[in-house]
Amino acid sequence: MAVSFTFPVGVTEVHQVGVEMVGLRHKVTISIDGTPVLKTDGNLGIVMPNVFDVEVGLQERHMVSVRFIAQQPIDGGASYIDVFVDGRFAFRQGW
Repeated sequence: MAVSFTFPVGVTEVHQVGVEMVGLRHKVTISIDGTPVLKTDGNLGIVMPNVFDVEVGLQERHMVSVRFIAQQPIDGGASYIDVFVDGRFAFRQGW
C-alpha cells in the first residue's frame, strides 16, 4: 500500500511539500521541493511516531505538521493523514 501527495506552502515564497508512505512497514518520506528532508525506516503495524514536524521556507517560514491517524478496527478502523500549517488544520488525505 502506498500513499503520496504534494501540496504548496507559502504565499510569496512557495514551496512544494511532498508526503509519501510506502510498504507494509509504513516507511515515511517528507520532501520539500523534491529534496527529502525526513525519512523513517518504518515498522510493522502502525506508524510510530505518528506526528512529523518540518519547517518550510527561508524568508517566509512555516511549520508543517503531518499526522498519521490509524484507528483500531474496534474504533471504526479509519485511516487518514491530517496536515496542519502553522498550527491550523489545512486538509485531510485518505490513507
